Amino acid sequence: MRSEEIKKAHQFEHGWTWIDLDFEDEDQIEQLKRKSSEFGLWMKNAKSIKSTSLDIMTLDKANNSALVGSLNYLCDPENADSYELLHFYISKDLLITIDLDIDSIFDYDLKSVLEQFRMCENAIEGFLLIIGKVVNNFLDGIDDFEEKLLSLEKKVRRRDHGNLLEEIFECRSDMLFLKQLTIPVEELLLALREAYLDQVEEMDAYRKAVIRVERTMKLLYHYDNQIETLLNINMNVYSYRGNEIIKALTVFTVLVTPITVLGALWGMNFKYMPEFDWKYGYAFAWGVILLSTGLIYWWLHEKGWTGDVMKGRKQKARQKNQKY
Repeated sequence: MRSEEIKKAHQFEHGWTWIDLDFEDEDQIEQLKRKSSEFGLWMKNAKSIKSTSLDIMTLDKANNSALVGSLNYLCDPENADSYELLHFYISKDLLITIDLDIDSIFDYDLKSVLEQFRMCENAIEGFLLIIGKVVNNFLDGIDDFEEKLLSLEKKVRRRDHGNLLEEIFECRSDMLFLKQLTIPVEELLLALREAYLDQVEEMDAYRKAVIRVERTMKLLYHYDNQIETLLNINMNVYSYRGNEIIKALTVFTVLVTPITVLGALWGMNFKYMPEFDWKYGYAFAWGVILLSTGLIYWWLHEKGWTGDVMKGRKQKARQKNQKY
């Protein structure tokens, strides 16, 4: 395929070609369709694809293969509904990309990208160069996620339990989004090995890409465990606080039982109640109330059922004084 036929075709010294198109290049796409039925079928399907996809096409009787598909290379957890799909066709000597935004993947311009491609021996290595940069961008997104997770851990450590549960679920959602981006890349590398076997396993670019994806997945695995731990800690704290509230209310209810019962007793409208005529009936009533309340408190204290409830304020005050 000569470069003058396709305006956006780049040919390299090692004998392979990279054609970078977008769907607005209709004339050039039509030229490709006329040259090969496989191109036509792939491009027809690529235009309607709105999510990641992958397929291995057999090109001839010698079992030469082409890998075709679409890959979401946008890393933006804040806007999970947005996506940018890279549509690709890879054979040993030809790489076709559609809707590849070079600026969002590479840190340098097209001229520098072409210099990198000139060092690649075939189209597979060229595509692996793109994939390596895509995964590297995912790792940058993971670095941002790590900062967010560390901030969340500090809040848990400070026991700042405002909206922690919502923040934990938000972190988990971000992590799942990063996994959804990385898993198709992992599948893509396996598909490359399936299509080209020993040819790709011997490539340094392939081994580096595999290691980079493994590093990404291991990071996400560890962060998943951290989020699960934070969630368990938060749920345990909520459970503990709920138990403490119930316990405090129970102790309070038990302690005010004497005054409630005796108040109800002496509030009855019987005609003859001897305590009404006693000179010290009021003092006697208070004495009975305080004595019974004290006995109940002593009994609860001996059982160890009031310790945490009654000491909570003192412990917090003591800890605050120790800080200063």
